[in-house]
Amino acid sequence: MKHRRGIDLAPFRPVSFEEFDGHQTLTLRSLQEWEVVGAKCGKCSKTTWLDKAAITQHHGNQYLSNLGSRLRCECGNKEGNKVLVGKLGRD
Repeated sequence: MKHRRGIDLAPFRPVSFEEFDGHQTLTLRSLQEWEVVGAKCGKCSKTTWLDKAAITQHHGNQYLSNLGSRLRCECGNKEGNKVLVGKLGRD
């Protein structure tokens, strides 16, 4: 699936996830293969899972604490967005 602004959406949901609290200094490339990045809109509370490679190509290797302000929801909101980090299930 592809977002209308050109960023690929992840094809599956993680088994567990949590909001990124900003206390760690994680970057997109420092995440493990089994970890996925998502976003939760601060206005409409929509949750979407994103493709790490597409975000890295579009925004570069960003710190996760800076990524929330760079994402825009389908409702047009760009403020108060939260970054989510999820773990994929094992096969």
